[in-house]
Amino acid sequence: MENDPLAQLRDIHLPEPISWWPLAPGWWVLIVLCLALAIWFISKAVQRWRANLYRRQALQKLTLLNNELSFTNDQKIVMVFEILKQAVNSAYPSQFFSSLEFNAFVAFLQRSCDKPLFELLPDNIDILLYGKTSDDHNRDLIIDNLFDSSQHWVKRHYAEDKLKAQSQC
Repeated sequence: MENDPLAQLRDIHLPEPISWWPLAPGWWVLIVLCLALAIWFISKAVQRWRANLYRRQALQKLTLLNNELSFTNDQKIVMVFEILKQAVNSAYPSQFFSSLEFNAFVAFLQRSCDKPLFELLPDNIDILLYGKTSDDHNRDLIIDNLFDSSQHWVKRHYAEDKLKAQSQC
């Protein structure tokens, strides 16, 4: 009797399924690079958020001042310039732009932004601050322009390095 050779065959044993763990070294390198990149982006975002704290505070003060009804227009003008000087001190700590007299300070604010600002201010700002004018409608337009220009400057003024590059040209 002949032995059936097929009866001696055994089933095929499949290999164990490939495990996803432990990872190959290339995946470890990719994970470490992605984590490092994420940490770098988060640290830059936190750094930028902290660096712009003075902007958020100045915008909040300007908004509160604009909505405040207990101050006169003259008081609001003086307070807007105080807020702007505080923002300038924070934005350009190595410079002393806030110690400029009013006309030069406004000229600096106009130079340090991408849009023409403070267009309705009179040439002699001292008259606006200390003089008595009877035209309240004109004063209201000036104050509205002053608040809009101030908020735009706080949001969009040049960084210190860009300001230095412009002054060298």
